[in-house]
Amino acid sequence: MLRVAVRRRGQRCPLSLRLRYTLIATLSSFLVLTGTGAALDLAVRHRPPTPPLFADYSLEFWIAVGALVILSAVTWLTWKIVDRSLCAMKQIRARLCAITPDDLSLRLPQPPGQDEIALLVMSANDALDRMEGIVEQHRRFTSDASHELRLPMAGMRLRLEDALADPDEGNAYEAIRAALTSMDRLQAIIDDLLVLARISAEKSPVTEVVDLDALIAESAAGRTGRVPVSVHVTGGAQVHGSPVQFYRIMENLLNNAQRHARSRVDITVDAEDEQVVVTVSDDGDGIDPKDHERVFERFTRLDSGRSLDPGGSGLGLAISREIAEAHGGTLRCEDAQEGARLVLRLRRLVGEPADPVVAA
Repeated sequence: MLRVAVRRRGQRCPLSLRLRYTLIATLSSFLVLTGTGAALDLAVRHRPPTPPLFADYSLEFWIAVGALVILSAVTWLTWKIVDRSLCAMKQIRARLCAITPDDLSLRLPQPPGQDEIALLVMSANDALDRMEGIVEQHRRFTSDASHELRLPMAGMRLRLEDALADPDEGNAYEAIRAALTSMDRLQAIIDDLLVLARISAEKSPVTEVVDLDALIAESAAGRTGRVPVSVHVTGGAQVHGSPVQFYRIMENLLNNAQRHARSRVDITVDAEDEQVVVTVSDDGDGIDPKDHERVFERFTRLDSGRSLDPGGSGLGLAISREIAEAHGGTLRCEDAQEGARLVLRLRRLVGEPADPVVAA
């Protein structure tokens, strides 16, 4: 604390921008006038003597008076011009002071023109737009998470209260089983929330050489359920990244596809020049084009998904997109003639790296 106080005593009082511009203009004018006066005095001294207008005053005096008048005028004009130019900065500063974390809707007043101040204000407003969007997204996520966590807890409480209210009816077993079902959904939501938190906090994922062909084949081979999964690969689909996270993407995509498919799920892996394209498609009812982006929002569950899997968390596709983007890739829902079509694109590792990792 003492060190900070000592540093503050040693600091110089900073000059305002207006005062600095005025001093620079005045000093420049002084130098110009001094040089002009010296040249004029030298030229006059070499001319033949003429009767002075005012014999009591020398030439140097009149040069000094003229220079003083001009310097005063330059100083005053510079001060006024800079002051008017900085009015926009004063308004910007006042508006910035009015912006609070609780209200990010305010924007800086946009000055006319395309000068440096106008461009700075434009960039600041763009940054405020992004900041407001992020804060609003976090608020909506917190609200949705609270709602999703409250539902299974309310279900457990209702079942247990019913069992306690009528202990002689013998429904304690059903109440406990229903409570365990709600607990499983609660645990799934919490696990997915922890995964999202880790992905957001991890600045750069683990970078290993991953053979996606083998990883996807292994993931599909371990699937069980009423709908079979077929895999079609072209070879050479090697990427940099975390095999654990890639495995999670495939598990989420296959869970979603098998849940909605009628009779089949197809996975196609194509190794193109600079990217690997993984397509997961099914023959279900498909996804409405207006919901192609909505399905990747956190806690979003379409009506068909709720009826097919009432215990889902609504976070699987959101997690998969977060992982894909953390690896510099994309995950999109594209149009399909039948069913749903989810396409994962990742940067391909060109070359023949040794000992690629298949899965975790």
